[in-house]
Amino acid sequence: MPARSLAVRILVWILPSTLAVISIISVFTYLIARQAIVRELSEGIQSFSNISALQAGSFFEQRYNDLATISQSPLFRDHNTTAQYGLTEEAEVYRREIEKMLLDFSIRMEVYPHMGYIDSAGREVCVIRNNRIAGPKDALVTAEDSRALRGLRRGERLVSGIHKTSWHDAPLLRYSVGIFDEKGAWRGALVFDSSLAPIYRSLGRLNIGRSGRSYLTMRRGQHYDRFAPPRLANDLVTAWAAVPGTPWEILTAVSRAEFLGSLRRIATATFLLCLVASILLILIITRQVRALLAPLGLLVETARSYAQGKLDRRVKIDNPAEIATLAGAFNTMADSLERRTDDLERRVRELSALQRMNEFILFNRGRREIGRACLEAAVKGLGFDRGQLFWIDPDSREVVGECSFHTDCSGLEDEAISGQRLHMDSDDILALVARTRQAVNVTDAAHDPRCRNEALRAMWASDFCLAPLTGRNRVLGLIYVDRQRSAKPISEQELRSLNLFCSEAGLALENTQLWDAVVQSEARYRTAVENSPYAVVGLDQNLRITLWNRRAEALFGYQPTEVYGRSLNFLFADPDYRKMVREIETSGSVRQAEILGATRDKRQLELNISWSGQSAAPGAAREWFVVMQDETEKKRLHAQLLQVEKLSAVGKLIAGVAHELNNPLAAVTGFAELMADIPIKQEQRDDLRLLHSSALRCRDIVRGLLLFVRQGKPVRERVALNRAVQEAVALMEYRIVKTEGIKLEVDLDSNAPQVAGEFQKLQQVFVNLVNNACDAMRNRLGPRVIRVRTRQLEGGAALAEVEDTGPGVPEDIRTRIFEPFFTTKPAGTGTGLGLSISGQIIAEFGAILNYGSS
Repeated sequence: MPARSLAVRILVWILPSTLAVISIISVFTYLIARQAIVRELSEGIQSFSNISALQAGSFFEQRYNDLATISQSPLFRDHNTTAQYGLTEEAEVYRREIEKMLLDFSIRMEVYPHMGYIDSAGREVCVIRNNRIAGPKDALVTAEDSRALRGLRRGERLVSGIHKTSWHDAPLLRYSVGIFDEKGAWRGALVFDSSLAPIYRSLGRLNIGRSGRSYLTMRRGQHYDRFAPPRLANDLVTAWAAVPGTPWEILTAVSRAEFLGSLRRIATATFLLCLVASILLILIITRQVRALLAPLGLLVETARSYAQGKLDRRVKIDNPAEIATLAGAFNTMADSLERRTDDLERRVRELSALQRMNEFILFNRGRREIGRACLEAAVKGLGFDRGQLFWIDPDSREVVGECSFHTDCSGLEDEAISGQRLHMDSDDILALVARTRQAVNVTDAAHDPRCRNEALRAMWASDFCLAPLTGRNRVLGLIYVDRQRSAKPISEQELRSLNLFCSEAGLALENTQLWDAVVQSEARYRTAVENSPYAVVGLDQNLRITLWNRRAEALFGYQPTEVYGRSLNFLFADPDYRKMVREIETSGSVRQAEILGATRDKRQLELNISWSGQSAAPGAAREWFVVMQDETEKKRLHAQLLQVEKLSAVGKLIAGVAHELNNPLAAVTGFAELMADIPIKQEQRDDLRLLHSSALRCRDIVRGLLLFVRQGKPVRERVALNRAVQEAVALMEYRIVKTEGIKLEVDLDSNAPQVAGEFQKLQQVFVNLVNNACDAMRNRLGPRVIRVRTRQLEGGAALAEVEDTGPGVPEDIRTRIFEPFFTTKPAGTGTGLGLSISGQIIAEFGAILNYGSS
């Protein structure tokens, strides 16, 4: 039986190798053909999946673009503004415009069966469902949805999961984006329900064979939730392609059996051939192996005895010579194995103790728990009966008792040990071991002069060992062990094992403390970087992005997953990026460099950049940190403030010049009045009258300039609207008629309408409006006319209009003309403050300044 068992073991390896020579051609032919078919099939369905994913990605990207485009419409801001000021009629006009815009967009795009606009109060201003204006029963959002929309931040989009409704055939996907004012306050939201019918129709047109189909599935992190119909659940060849920028992917599945059916006959024939060859070879090889292995039966039986731990058995074989030599080796092995068994058991106990200690350290349960685990591992693993643990207090320089452990649950108590304290400078054996960092083996504690502590000596055995728990540069504690119960002496080998064990335990304890410090330091570092007001980017030695904080994400519009592994050249122009890289390579850093960058939506940024590097350790790869600050708005405001300061200085200069002109004008008018009494010819008298009237006109112009630039107290009074218009026109008449050659038509209401306000500010508004009208018709061919009209309206209201025959304001920027510093004039000719200031003045008086085109 032993020979037969050994033969079976040999045949298990010989027969498959022999049979492989016979069947290798058939098997490899079948495998190659099958692999080629499966590979071609896999590549084909992967291509289908990639195409479908690209199409789906374009579809979802278009939805993001649609949402971003519609949310930029000025109608929402105008609606919110008028609603805030309580202008119900104007707000209703804007609401209808928004409703019409959404309806037209829904009809044109054909993918939004449900869309609406939510105002700042969470109310549904307008809802479009199935290409019609929906009623109150067709609510778009619930109260819970409204709370989620209020939590949106600027630039953030909310995308729901795929859901079904009773009023639409295909599943829907909800997109939401917030609407914010210039100060960043939330003023409403847009909610679009996009139909997935185009995606399903596109996937339905891409088929492979009879069973191949493509599906849109959801992915979660690195795990996929894959769904396929039951008829395709088995024997599938599948391919997945992630849809860019979305949490979905395209799954294409094809039945492998459909394409591999032709190989079944080849597989059947190959199997039959191998079966016949196997039977013949088994019969031949089995007979020969049994005959050759018969002399080894005794060796096999002996080996089994050794495996069962019976090491006292020896083998006696004389022939053949080879087996006799093997039998002698067996006997020698048994002698050596018997000697090493005891040593191996001791090693196993040591390793088990180390393993238990490592488990406590890995769980990081605190120094007290880890120390107790080390003491228990030392006692049990090294074969001792009792043990004690002492810590070193570096502040008080004392040896402090911690705890005890004993295998028989008797003897030492924690309370007795924990009360012991010895100074490091004492001559006691504990202090000596702590200072020298050397383990000691005491054989007679009662007569050893180093055992000076009476309380400890009363608890300790006659023979014991002390070993230090050593870190890199200090002693963390001490471990005491003895064999009081067994009274077995402690060998030098066991002392070395204890010393090695304590050294490893000390390093592990110190590393645990260092690891906790490193984890806390890294957490503080990441918190500081993520909350930095500047964009912080980390680069590896190959200048590839490894860190992308929140400010960088908000500034440039890229998610961290989109930029990891890329270089920074996609943010800057290629020459500027190469120049920075050259400076980094030569100087090692870049400090406060000004450079132009680009966001994801192609906006240009003026950046202040600092680029520096560091090495984690000597010889380690260098890492780089790039800190970027956006100074675009700062520089723009600085330039605009300079222009405003220039205009202020010019205004003061005009006021001074006008004041100085009053004196000579007074002399001219005075002498002209005196000369009126001198007897002169009628022609001379007419010239003198013209001189006098011209001087008076100059005086009025100077008075108008002084009145315009004078900064009076903010007082509201009844102002004659016609007079304010006349004064402003008189101030601008010379430029309008003489300089520009523009025809001026003034039509004032005979009812003399009165308004509440300040004369100077109203005059400033009309001067700004007339001045803009002049600028609009500069270099214009055809008739150039400025018309100024005043009208008394019902209810005591008044209307003033300034009209010109210029080209008008383009429709796409009409909503921005009242923004501060926005101007359509060439650089250097406008500040962009005229209409903004005029609008603020009119709003102070409770009136409205609007733009209209005919």
